[in-house]
Amino acid sequence: MLKDYDKLNKGFVTVTSNYHTHNYLCGHAFGTVSDYVSQAVNRGYKVIGISDHFASHNDDSPLYITFDTLKTEYFPQFDEAEKQFGKAIKILKSAEVAYYEGADDYYRGLRNELDYLVMGQHGYMLNGVRKNTFWDGIDEQNVIAYCRHCVKAIKTGFFTVFAHPDLIFYKRHPVTPAIAAEFDNMIKTAVGCGMITELNSNGIRNAQFKYPTDLLVDACIKYNARVVVSADCHIPSELGDGHVTELYAYAKARGLNVIDEI
Repeated sequence: MLKDYDKLNKGFVTVTSNYHTHNYLCGHAFGTVSDYVSQAVNRGYKVIGISDHFASHNDDSPLYITFDTLKTEYFPQFDEAEKQFGKAIKILKSAEVAYYEGADDYYRGLRNELDYLVMGQHGYMLNGVRKNTFWDGIDEQNVIAYCRHCVKAIKTGFFTVFAHPDLIFYKRHPVTPAIAAEFDNMIKTAVGCGMITELNSNGIRNAQFKYPTDLLVDACIKYNARVVVSADCHIPSELGDGHVTELYAYAKARGLNVIDEI
């Protein structure tokens, strides 16, 4: 549980944007771009960024969209949403993708086709082996390897938003002094490179407060990180739900530098 989450007087807040939004194409979400945009309009949002999962350059997982389907299956959905809702809301094209070294042209190509990229490190490298961020954060060396991998990704400059930076604590590994130092450096690097840090409500909605963590919130306060609060929604009804508004209110109450436009 985040520090004082249940105690702070969150009050009334108005959320007007979301930059981490999925789509049925990834294979584990539901709804078209128009479904999410319609929900955003109904919520009174001014901006929505659709950022479905895209494969990394050497990842053929069926849970991710490939570059080949970008213009044939992804972009046409945006055209339809623009026809229906373009006068009511700003719609941005994005992708959530993990970074791995050795294919900067691939990431550069994605970035050139889209309005922004979300860095979602669901994997990282340790001693030449790809690890899973959800399941492998079980000891100090894995958590440190994740943080160092993310620093390399941040420094490429390809990414605008750093999604769930503390996802590596999904297995609730204790924060050792060495981990705290590496995590601190990771957020410091993100801020120094102009990257926006995300507080992800899906870690509350579906993961029982495994993330966001106090470690992330404290680092964001320390470095005055620009922060977005995201739904990370995989069904339209999650966009702007109570988890989003409560986390947004919490972030404001804690004094974080919450921004609504990136």
